[in-house]
Amino acid sequence: MAGGITTADIAMLEGRVEQLERIYGQNDSEKESVKVLEELNTKVDKMLGKHPKTQALLKRLNELSTYTDPGFIMRYDPSKFIQQEYVVGSTNRMQKAAVDAKKIAELKNVVNPGNLKNTTELEKKMGPLTLKCLKLHDDGEEVNKEINALVGKWNDILNTLSEQFVMWDNILREAEETAKENE
Repeated sequence: MAGGITTADIAMLEGRVEQLERIYGQNDSEKESVKVLEELNTKVDKMLGKHPKTQALLKRLNELSTYTDPGFIMRYDPSKFIQQEYVVGSTNRMQKAAVDAKKIAELKNVVNPGNLKNTTELEKKMGPLTLKCLKLHDDGEEVNKEINALVGKWNDILNTLSEQFVMWDNILREAEETAKENE
């Protein structure tokens, strides 16, 4: 293999070409590939020309590229340490953003109009269910009030019995002490 190109690299490139051919179609005509690319470029330019936000972005692309140019950054002479810390700090953020972007791409098809077709039918069913839930909630509150009242009465009975037993214990103790003194 000349130049360090392996068969795996060639297979990968062939796979990419096949993908491009599926997207843009095969070049069955007698045109040169450069002309086909020029035509595709004009088609893409026409498509981008229809969107004003994209046009504004393309107009400012040179300006934006100057801001990302390392020479622009070096003109302001930030210290190497700050640059390194920024790069190291932003890598985790960028990796997380890439993972989040993948998740968004995966979940993009979850919320589509097909999943929400039967909402009117479900709304009709939800009305009675909601009323039943409210009635059960009210019944539950009523039962809780009754249970609290019964527990309060039970505590009152236990307090009364405890006080009575303490009173009887005092009476017995006094009787025992009196009996011991009389002996």
